[in-house]
Amino acid sequence: MTLYLAGAALQSTADGSGAHWSTTPYGRWRLAAESEAMKRFPGFDLHLPEDGGDLTWAGVLRSTFKRRRRYLVKVTYPDRFPHQAPVVSIEQPALDPAAPHLLGCNRPCLYRGANGSRNGYDPARTTAATLVAWTALWIHAYETWKAIGTWPGSEE
Repeated sequence: MTLYLAGAALQSTADGSGAHWSTTPYGRWRLAAESEAMKRFPGFDLHLPEDGGDLTWAGVLRSTFKRRRRYLVKVTYPDRFPHQAPVVSIEQPALDPAAPHLLGCNRPCLYRGANGSRNGYDPARTTAATLVAWTALWIHAYETWKAIGTWPGSEE
């Protein structure tokens, strides 16, 4: 599924009226595509703010080590989506601030933007579902680090 043509002229997500990106024709189509992709994660719901705030997917991912441990994850679309990547945060439980690959206190570092779209956010292919899947992998690595003191995989 191609969501956006890389290298093509950017489609405006605003119509000049100050409307939220999701209310433009492209935005409505893109949100429908995002919703279809998120069907892979039935525990996630889309929150549509009435006050013009940011659209957010929120749901729970379970630990692979301790099934009772749950992580409340949010994926928030910025105003300049898709030109700017959604922000992923783990709201609960509190994460160890000494954890590697953590931006601030609750934002997992899921990719290196400096590596370009082949290794990170790509407006043509990355969906909220992609980010939730990457977050599940990050949580597994985080729990491994908590258990053995070493982050699995490459530190690049």
